[in-house]
Amino acid sequence: MVSDTSINKQPAQSPPVLQLNRVSRTFGNGRIVAVDEFSLDVHPGEIVSILGPSGCGKTTTMRMIAGLDEPTDGDIRVYGQSVIGQPPHRRNVGLVFQSLAIFPHMTVHQNVAFGLRMKRMRKAQIDRKVEATLDLVRLPHQEYASRMPSQLSGGQLQRVALARTLATEPSLVLFDEPMAALDRRLRDYMAAELRKIQKELEVAAVYVTHDQETASAMSDRIVIMQSGRLIQSGSPVEVYEKPSNRFVAEFLGDINFIESASIGDRSGGFRVAQVADGTMSIVDENDSPRKSGTIFVRPEHVAVSLRQSPAAGISGEIVDIQFNSGFFRSRMKLSDGQEILANMTDNAPLKNGIGSRVWIGAANGHARLLEP
Repeated sequence: MVSDTSINKQPAQSPPVLQLNRVSRTFGNGRIVAVDEFSLDVHPGEIVSILGPSGCGKTTTMRMIAGLDEPTDGDIRVYGQSVIGQPPHRRNVGLVFQSLAIFPHMTVHQNVAFGLRMKRMRKAQIDRKVEATLDLVRLPHQEYASRMPSQLSGGQLQRVALARTLATEPSLVLFDEPMAALDRRLRDYMAAELRKIQKELEVAAVYVTHDQETASAMSDRIVIMQSGRLIQSGSPVEVYEKPSNRFVAEFLGDINFIESASIGDRSGGFRVAQVADGTMSIVDENDSPRKSGTIFVRPEHVAVSLRQSPAAGISGEIVDIQFNSGFFRSRMKLSDGQEILANMTDNAPLKNGIGSRVWIGAANGHARLLEP
């Protein structure tokens, strides 16, 4: 799910909390490149999600930020100071792991207090800090402090792990797939709660995940990695609507790629493309001449109609219809054999069923040319 509301707008720029400057990590005497000249700035109050498939280098990047691995090349700075060579406990970077790493033999209070005890704070200070932090994560101290982890739900354990990290007042919090084990509804709820708490504290956060829906819902900025390299960075809406290449487009959700053998001249930011037996208006920010190319459009932006119109001028045959959690998912074959997937909340254009003819187009401004 992609949100286009103000919660996903990047905060005003200020000196970065975290700077990665052309950081690389290799293994096997340089034969295996896990991270390749990766650069990133993260600012106060900003949530940046690093997304990518397994093996893309995102976990190695997080481990280098935390101090669990050292880069082969490049520099990592926290508030302008290099942390290369510094152990994890000296970097003032908090970690929330996928496993949560909650101590099962300790109470909630003891778990949250653990990092504070390691800092040798006085007991009275620790007690006040634990109480305030538990209240912050919506686990009232009076009700939850004495409970054991076995008495908590998955969402409550998430909050304990977050409280333990936040209690030490880190400059930066790293999240390594902390909600991977939760069901969809609880994951969505916890993402909203996590964002709310993070924004209240104005702490910088880096969230490492392969779950693009959760990342889109909670992030100010998304960074896409492939084969150790940064491929695209931008707001959740930007990278979803304007992917830089085919890999990003496919990784962030269902998408249609439509081949056009004839593309007209650019006028007012748009071109008219010949698709099968009709035409489609497409967005193109590139002034370069384009005679043919690949169009991409998300299924939710495909327009389907029972009648031909300027907005739906390509004929197609319905070959499949499915109902999927609140929307109708239809697959249509064009006259040249290409297929287009559409997601619609209104099934009226599909009323004649499989094998019937419909007219297809794209919502204004949502069909784009893929960069060559």
